[in-house]
Amino acid sequence: MSVTEVIQALGSWGVTLSAETPQEIIDDLDFFGHVAIVPGRVNPAEYGDNLLTMARYVGVLTRRDVDERKVIGGQGMAVWLGDADDKGEVLESPVTITGQTFPNAIRALLGSGTAVIEGTLFSVAGTYTGRHQWESRRSAIDYVCQTMGAEWRVNGNGTLDAGPAANLWLTSPQCVIVRKGAGRDLTLTGLPGEIQLTRDVEDWTSRVVLLAEGEGDAVATGSANIASNPYVDLRGQPVKRTRVISESGTATGNAAARAQLQLNRFTGTRNALRLSAEDYEIRGTFRPGDWVWVYDPESGLVDTNNEITFRSQRINPIKLRAVETTWPVVEGMTVGYRTLAGTWLDLTNYVAFEDGQTSITVGELGRSLTNAGTEPVGDRPIPDSTIPGTVTWVNPFGTSVYLDGLGNTRARIITAWQVPLNADGSTILDGDHYEIGYGVTPASSWETAYAAWGDLQAVVGDLSPGVTYDFRIRAVDRAGNTGSWSTTASATANPDTIPPSTPAPPTVAASLIAIQVSHTLGKASGGTFNLELDLDHLEVHVGASSGFTPDATTLRGKVPANAGMLQAGIAAVGTVPESNTTLRHVKVIAVDMAGNRSAPSNSATVTALLIDDAHITDLSVSKVTAGTVSANWLLGASIGTAASGARVELNATGLHGFNAGGLETVSLLNTGTFTLRTGLTGARVVLDSTGLEMYDVGGNKTVDFNAGDGTALIVGQVTSSQTASKRLVVNPGPTLGAYEPEIRLYEEFAAGEYHYWTQDIGGTHACELGSAKQADRKIRLRMESAAGWDLQQMNASMSATTGGYITAYGYIEMGYAPAANAKIRIDSSNVDVGYINNGNAFYRATSSGWLDFFGRLGMPGGDGAFARGNAVIPGGSAGASVSYGMTFTGGTVFATTGMLYTPGGTYAHLINGRTNSGLSFLANNPTPPIQYEISYFGWKQ
Repeated sequence: MSVTEVIQALGSWGVTLSAETPQEIIDDLDFFGHVAIVPGRVNPAEYGDNLLTMARYVGVLTRRDVDERKVIGGQGMAVWLGDADDKGEVLESPVTITGQTFPNAIRALLGSGTAVIEGTLFSVAGTYTGRHQWESRRSAIDYVCQTMGAEWRVNGNGTLDAGPAANLWLTSPQCVIVRKGAGRDLTLTGLPGEIQLTRDVEDWTSRVVLLAEGEGDAVATGSANIASNPYVDLRGQPVKRTRVISESGTATGNAAARAQLQLNRFTGTRNALRLSAEDYEIRGTFRPGDWVWVYDPESGLVDTNNEITFRSQRINPIKLRAVETTWPVVEGMTVGYRTLAGTWLDLTNYVAFEDGQTSITVGELGRSLTNAGTEPVGDRPIPDSTIPGTVTWVNPFGTSVYLDGLGNTRARIITAWQVPLNADGSTILDGDHYEIGYGVTPASSWETAYAAWGDLQAVVGDLSPGVTYDFRIRAVDRAGNTGSWSTTASATANPDTIPPSTPAPPTVAASLIAIQVSHTLGKASGGTFNLELDLDHLEVHVGASSGFTPDATTLRGKVPANAGMLQAGIAAVGTVPESNTTLRHVKVIAVDMAGNRSAPSNSATVTALLIDDAHITDLSVSKVTAGTVSANWLLGASIGTAASGARVELNATGLHGFNAGGLETVSLLNTGTFTLRTGLTGARVVLDSTGLEMYDVGGNKTVDFNAGDGTALIVGQVTSSQTASKRLVVNPGPTLGAYEPEIRLYEEFAAGEYHYWTQDIGGTHACELGSAKQADRKIRLRMESAAGWDLQQMNASMSATTGGYITAYGYIEMGYAPAANAKIRIDSSNVDVGYINNGNAFYRATSSGWLDFFGRLGMPGGDGAFARGNAVIPGGSAGASVSYGMTFTGGTVFATTGMLYTPGGTYAHLINGRTNSGLSFLANNPTPPIQYEISYFGWKQ
């Protein structure tokens, strides 16, 4: 395969992939992806979209043949503007250009949102006026370029360049094509090869008359004549060869320019030269559109008007244009593929590279030998300016249902309408067809059906039964003019009324309680799995004779059956209940998804057989023999271990247990009550709905938990734990009848040591708290009827008080028992504190507000309320200072008194200072002859 590039044309390309190409690579080669062929070896993933500009060639993938040869191919980038059939981005809405410059005219034709965008647009002399519709963008751009003397090209990155040829291509040749002496010069490259030259004047024209827009006498024309005619006829007269070209789409103002353009194409000889060269990579030398030098004196390819120096020789080549090249994809090139997602794949390692020559065409492309236009010359076609009017529906529409080729129930609706007129009221003479749009109500997306112009009704099929559809219609004439859509009409397709085919009889098997049905979903006429695909289920009917008529009383069940089972070949299997063991007849009815029921099948017969002992499931007494009976369930009136005496019996009322005397000891009733006894007399346990009771050997009740009121009775010792310590013991006692009303708390003591709380055995109205570790440290709490109570620390025998006490007998008294009078006593009128004897106390606070003191008040060692002491003033001294021996905090000494006692008499003195810590004295006699003593007493306020 190779690549063919043609100036201002689509060209083509093809690449053959090796048989070892991975399937995942083949799967990624989507249509309309891009192939880039680059000289040399590069990594496509690294360069990305830069390959579009650096590649020698970029093409669009439009063809794949990957069965055996694995060939991919397509066309050049110009295909995005329109292909050879003028398909592509067609200008459906008219593009009107009036007096616009060349760049603006091209921009108008490119539009926006297109695959090809504006590249470089060069200026061209003049302006353009024209209207373009119903043609591809490539055709319209090519027309504008021809009219204004310009050319165009689509680059590898999808941009369009347009303008004069000199702006797009090399007009100064860089290459010389010679038959002999090829090689590289300082400024030129010589390509050797076989040269084939074709020259003719078959298309030579001396005059062009162009028929532009209009009709009849109003046809616009343009003409152009050759400036210099080198040829004469047999009479020596200038040869006259006039070409008439019809271009009804050409505006009047462009007629003369188009005529001159067409004449320019045919005023010279047709010079076409084909060269086969061995140089595969010529991109750096020239490309289609560039001019090249061609020199071959043997073929007459010489022009004395041109002289160049090539490889130190002067030659006179002719200057021709390279218009087409075909070159192979060879080893050393890179082939990359750009996916629709924009990622690049490297195909180079999978390409089957080729060997071959490069074919170059210079001069001119082939031309039509008849005329230059595409319209016939003769009677001008009359432009169609009429537009069909709105079509009117004929209601109501018809509808029916049918089975398609796959067996699915489908619906059809028959639409009808009246023949319309043109929008201007005239009769439509050029009607072509009708377009019918339809969709499920309310239609938001429309499907389209077509009807020929002569038809006044159309059948729209493959519709869903029971569904409502919207319809609209418009007329289209042969010129492509379309009328307005009609009003929307709605119609509901008939529901599915086609019942399934009669099914074949089923295959059946029976047990004592059910019948198993199996069906291969075949028709009664023959075959399997050939019932209609809208099947939903099978009804199973059972009767006593082969001629029974299936109805609601014979229906035993339904077996699922659907299209998936039909297509997968899965039989319908189900079980229906039937306990009759006589000969039974089974028929099935097929029901589709719309509820349509088929005729019943022929019957299949079945009889349930009795099961022998080896497969017994129905147990009777006659079948029970010695041994063990094991079953998931057993039905009986009563089951017992014996008829009388000690036994267990299970009956409808519950579970009962009896002793040897026939007395019921266990009763578990299904009413929710029960009784459980371990015996009738002596030591026993009784558990029933009232609670739990326990008795000793003498029949005495020792435990009673009452379920009715929640009370509990326990006779005997209660222990919270069996461990040696950390437990609570209530009613301790080793033997029955010797329990003490006592609570013991064991903590971290040695064995036998505990705290306790018990009654005072030796007294009345008293309880005792103590410790087994300290026997002489006990407390007695005594309640003396209604008179009061006392709390005392007692000795070990509880016979005497050994410590403090608190007494409340109309008063409160606290004291220490050995010092019987050291106490505090509070009654309703006085508070006595101290060593109370005969009613006296150290102090008494009375109800009258007085505080009475009794006895002697001693001094505290430190701060206090009183200070008393003596001071000695030596003889001959005028005064002295004394200290209290303490310091009062806050306040001052309120008053002091003192007396002077000396052997010689009494002397006056003066207190001349006091502080919180002492006093200062001043003698009346400044210098008493002898010492004297002062006593003081004071208090603090």
